[in-house]
Amino acid sequence: MSDERRRDPGWHVGHILGTTEVVPRGRGRRGHRVLAGGTPAADAPAEPAGTRERILDIALDLFADQGFDKTSLREIAERLGVTKAALYYHFQSKDEILQALHLRVHELLRTPLAQLGEGPPSRDAWAGFLDGLIDQIAANSRLFLMHQRNAAALVHLPDHAGSEVEPEQLFLGMVGNPAVPIEDRVRIAGSLAVVLAGAAMLVVPGAEAPEQEGLTRALRSAVHDLLGVR
Repeated sequence: MSDERRRDPGWHVGHILGTTEVVPRGRGRRGHRVLAGGTPAADAPAEPAGTRERILDIALDLFADQGFDKTSLREIAERLGVTKAALYYHFQSKDEILQALHLRVHELLRTPLAQLGEGPPSRDAWAGFLDGLIDQIAANSRLFLMHQRNAAALVHLPDHAGSEVEPEQLFLGMVGNPAVPIEDRVRIAGSLAVVLAGAAMLVVPGAEAPEQEGLTRALRSAVHDLLGVR
């Protein structure tokens, strides 16, 4: 693993979403930081949260179904029932909408990350984290599908502004920490790979609920078997 990849805060999130390329800081790959705060339009006036979320929900469906490049702001505005000018009150560009959708992914990672706590986690704690991550992917499959299908658009957007935390440093630290037994490190790395591979199956469009529930159970079982926990 290169030093550049160890430093880059997008490595872990990119793996979850199926995009593993690393862009050095400052070069402008939007989405490589998990933010503790910040907004996509810092100079914009306060806006009604309900309308903003409706814009994002509509854009999510359009980006997932037909792609970021093939979706226009006018089309989003028409679906919402407002003028394109009214849309600019909330977002200045499609890039800002995509950025806000990506931040939804970051927020979804916070709850599973809380399962890990401080210091090197036990296998049980790691299993709890991956269980939470599986649940988030299954419950938000459209969001993760949108992200996978628009990875190329994400690469070319500017960096976020604001504070940041770097969860991938924790994962890389565990895998490379000599204080963690080598067997645990191998099992931790392998179980994460299982979830990342399974994520592609969880976001398949049109999957029936029983099928997705069965896949979720199978992923949890595989993770727990690999980690040697119940």
